[in-house]
Amino acid sequence: MKKSVALLVISAFMLASCGGKEKAFDENLQNSFLEMRIAVVSSCEVCDKVSTTWRNAIVNNIDHHGRYCYDFNEALKKLFEEYQSDGTIDKIELHKNKMINSAKLLNNPPKSRKDCYNDYMEIVSEASSIVRMATDPSGSLQSYNNQTNETVENLSKKIDLFQIKYGEFLQ
Repeated sequence: MKKSVALLVISAFMLASCGGKEKAFDENLQNSFLEMRIAVVSSCEVCDKVSTTWRNAIVNNIDHHGRYCYDFNEALKKLFEEYQSDGTIDKIELHKNKMINSAKLLNNPPKSRKDCYNDYMEIVSEASSIVRMATDPSGSLQSYNNQTNETVENLSKKIDLFQIKYGEFLQ
Protein backbone atom coordinates (compact mmCIF):
# COMPACT_ATOMS: atom_id res chain seq x y z
CA MET A 1 0.00 0.00 0.00
CA LYS A 2 2.78 2.44 0.91
CA LYS A 3 4.51 1.67 -2.39
CA SER A 4 1.32 2.43 -4.29
CA VAL A 5 0.88 5.75 -2.52
CA ALA A 6 4.54 6.61 -3.08
CA LEU A 7 4.29 5.75 -6.79
CA LEU A 8 1.10 7.76 -7.07
CA VAL A 9 2.72 10.79 -5.42
CA ILE A 10 5.84 10.50 -7.64
CA SER A 11 3.68 10.09 -10.76
CA ALA A 12 1.57 13.12 -9.85
CA PHE A 13 4.71 15.15 -9.19
CA MET A 14 6.22 14.12 -12.55
CA LEU A 15 3.02 14.98 -14.40
CA ALA A 16 2.86 18.36 -12.68
CA SER A 17 6.52 19.01 -13.53
CA CYS A 18 5.97 18.17 -17.18
CA GLY A 19 2.83 20.28 -17.31
CA GLY A 20 4.69 23.13 -15.63
CA LYS A 21 7.50 22.90 -18.15
CA GLU A 22 5.01 22.91 -21.03
CA LYS A 23 3.16 25.86 -19.50
CA ALA A 24 6.41 27.81 -19.08
CA PHE A 25 7.39 26.95 -22.67
CA ASP A 26 4.01 28.11 -23.97
CA GLU A 27 4.21 31.40 -22.06
CA ASN A 28 7.72 32.12 -23.36
CA LEU A 29 6.62 31.15 -26.86
CA GLN A 30 3.65 33.53 -26.64
CA ASN A 31 5.90 36.38 -25.48
CA SER A 32 8.47 35.74 -28.16
CA PHE A 33 5.82 35.33 -30.86
CA LEU A 34 4.19 38.65 -29.94
CA GLU A 35 7.53 40.48 -29.98
CA MET A 36 8.41 38.81 -33.30
CA ARG A 37 5.17 39.96 -34.90
CA ILE A 38 5.70 43.55 -33.74
CA ALA A 39 9.31 43.55 -35.00
CA VAL A 40 8.28 42.03 -38.35
CA VAL A 41 5.35 44.39 -38.99
CA SER A 42 7.46 47.44 -38.10
CA SER A 43 10.34 46.15 -40.22
CA CYS A 44 8.07 45.57 -43.22
CA GLU A 45 6.78 49.14 -42.95
CA VAL A 46 10.36 50.44 -42.88
CA CYS A 47 11.38 48.20 -45.80
CA ASP A 48 8.47 49.54 -47.86
CA LYS A 49 9.47 53.13 -47.05
CA VAL A 50 13.13 52.41 -47.84
CA SER A 51 12.18 50.92 -51.20
CA THR A 52 9.87 53.81 -52.11
CA THR A 53 12.40 56.42 -51.00
CA TRP A 54 15.20 54.67 -52.86
CA ARG A 55 13.15 54.41 -56.08
CA ASN A 56 11.93 58.02 -55.89
CA ALA A 57 15.46 59.26 -55.31
CA ILE A 58 16.72 57.40 -58.38
CA VAL A 59 13.82 58.25 -60.69
CA ASN A 60 12.77 61.72 -59.48
CA ASN A 61 15.66 62.95 -57.30
CA ILE A 62 13.34 63.43 -54.32
CA ASP A 63 13.52 62.20 -50.73
CA HIS A 64 10.72 60.74 -48.61
CA HIS A 65 9.22 64.23 -48.11
CA GLY A 66 9.28 65.05 -51.82
CA ARG A 67 12.22 67.43 -51.48
CA TYR A 68 15.09 67.50 -53.95
CA CYS A 69 18.07 65.24 -53.25
CA TYR A 70 21.03 64.61 -55.48
CA ASP A 71 21.10 60.81 -55.09
CA PHE A 72 19.57 57.86 -53.28
CA ASN A 73 22.31 57.76 -50.64
CA GLU A 74 21.33 61.24 -49.50
CA ALA A 75 17.64 60.31 -49.51
CA LEU A 76 18.21 57.14 -47.48
CA LYS A 77 20.48 58.98 -45.06
CA LYS A 78 17.76 61.57 -44.43
CA LEU A 79 15.17 58.82 -43.97
CA PHE A 80 17.29 56.96 -41.43
CA GLU A 81 18.16 60.15 -39.57
CA GLU A 82 14.44 60.67 -39.14
CA TYR A 83 13.95 57.05 -38.06
CA GLN A 84 16.76 57.46 -35.52
CA SER A 85 15.34 60.68 -34.12
CA ASP A 86 11.77 59.39 -33.81
CA GLY A 87 12.90 56.08 -32.28
CA THR A 88 11.61 53.80 -35.05
CA ILE A 89 14.87 51.87 -35.41
CA ASP A 90 15.32 51.61 -31.64
CA LYS A 91 11.78 50.21 -31.27
CA ILE A 92 12.39 47.59 -33.95
CA GLU A 93 15.67 46.57 -32.31
CA LEU A 94 13.99 46.49 -28.89
CA HIS A 95 11.25 44.11 -30.10
CA LYS A 96 13.80 41.98 -31.95
CA ASN A 97 15.90 41.69 -28.78
CA LYS A 98 12.82 40.84 -26.70
CA MET A 99 11.91 38.19 -29.29
CA ILE A 100 15.38 36.68 -29.11
CA ASN A 101 15.59 36.81 -25.32
CA SER A 102 12.21 35.09 -24.99
CA ALA A 103 13.22 32.56 -27.65
CA LYS A 104 16.37 31.73 -25.66
CA LEU A 105 14.10 30.70 -22.79
CA LEU A 106 12.64 28.05 -25.11
CA ASN A 107 15.89 26.06 -25.19
CA ASN A 108 15.51 22.48 -23.96
CA PRO A 109 11.79 22.27 -24.77
CA PRO A 110 9.60 19.48 -23.45
CA LYS A 111 9.43 16.52 -25.85
CA SER A 112 5.86 17.45 -26.74
CA ARG A 113 7.10 20.87 -27.95
CA LYS A 114 10.30 19.84 -29.77
CA ASP A 115 8.85 20.19 -33.30
CA CYS A 116 7.23 23.48 -32.31
CA TYR A 117 10.59 24.72 -31.02
CA ASN A 118 12.43 23.75 -34.24
CA ASP A 119 9.82 25.39 -36.45
CA TYR A 120 9.80 28.53 -34.33
CA MET A 121 13.58 28.89 -34.44
CA GLU A 122 13.33 29.00 -38.26
CA ILE A 123 10.82 31.83 -37.91
CA VAL A 124 13.07 33.71 -35.48
CA SER A 125 15.94 33.44 -37.95
CA GLU A 126 13.79 34.71 -40.82
CA ALA A 127 12.36 37.50 -38.65
CA SER A 128 15.89 38.58 -37.72
CA SER A 129 16.69 38.77 -41.44
CA ILE A 130 13.81 41.15 -42.19
CA VAL A 131 14.80 43.31 -39.22
CA ARG A 132 18.34 43.48 -40.60
CA MET A 133 17.00 44.50 -44.03
CA ALA A 134 14.95 47.25 -42.43
CA THR A 135 17.68 48.63 -40.23
CA ASP A 136 20.64 48.17 -42.58
CA PRO A 137 19.57 48.06 -46.24
CA SER A 138 22.22 46.98 -48.73
CA GLY A 139 22.72 45.96 -52.34
CA SER A 140 20.99 47.52 -55.29
CA LEU A 141 17.37 48.63 -55.22
CA GLN A 142 16.40 45.61 -57.29
CA SER A 143 18.29 43.10 -55.14
CA TYR A 144 16.96 44.76 -51.97
CA ASN A 145 13.38 44.54 -53.22
CA ASN A 146 13.84 40.94 -54.37
CA GLN A 147 15.38 39.92 -51.07
CA THR A 148 12.80 41.67 -48.89
CA ASN A 149 9.89 40.35 -50.96
CA GLU A 150 11.24 36.79 -50.80
CA THR A 151 11.92 37.01 -47.07
CA VAL A 152 8.49 38.46 -46.29
CA GLU A 153 6.78 35.83 -48.43
CA ASN A 154 8.70 32.97 -46.79
CA LEU A 155 8.14 34.41 -43.34
CA SER A 156 4.40 34.88 -43.93
CA LYS A 157 4.06 31.27 -45.06
CA LYS A 158 6.02 29.99 -42.07
CA ILE A 159 4.00 32.08 -39.61
CA ASP A 160 0.70 30.96 -41.14
CA LEU A 161 1.73 27.30 -41.02
CA PHE A 162 3.07 27.71 -37.50
CA GLN A 163 -0.21 29.19 -36.29
CA ILE A 164 -2.14 26.33 -37.89
CA LYS A 165 0.12 23.65 -36.39
CA TYR A 166 0.77 25.18 -32.97
CA GLY A 167 -1.96 27.73 -32.41
CA GLU A 168 -3.06 25.93 -29.25
CA PHE A 169 0.31 26.81 -27.66
CA LEU A 170 -0.15 30.49 -28.45
CA GLN A 171 -3.41 31.00 -26.53
